[in-house]
Amino acid sequence: MPQFESRTSLSASPEQVFDYILHPANLQAIAPPETQFVYVSPPPRIELGSRLTCKVSAYGMIQQLSYEIVELVSPVRYREKMVEGPLKLWLHDYIVEPVEGGVILINRIEFEPPGGMMGLIVNASRIQDALEDGFDHRAKALQKVFG
Repeated sequence: MPQFESRTSLSASPEQVFDYILHPANLQAIAPPETQFVYVSPPPRIELGSRLTCKVSAYGMIQQLSYEIVELVSPVRYREKMVEGPLKLWLHDYIVEPVEGGVILINRIEFEPPGGMMGLIVNASRIQDALEDGFDHRAKALQKVFG
């Protein structure tokens, strides 16, 4: 199963970073503009069991995706699982790891591309490339927030 991981060093406490990533408005604010990422009626703050629906532009189409928060251990980690969308599997772990002088925010994603004709276009390599671009943008945006 394909995996992706990004690591972003931030000069902040685990509590500050964790609190930031628990707010859907903040996650929307750091998304790359070209994705047109927007949450549809999100809760103000993510909790265990929260369902998040978003719209995103990918591969020339606007898609609607839904996630459920299936694990939450404050201020260490939470996991979202795609429950509606084109991929066969999507598990995204947000992990806040304390280090000297701040934290490392780790985004670890396990995914499985869609099947059928769509899977020929939206393959693991293309998904990896899109994730690298997207999380590079997010890292720079987060470093500005916690600069």
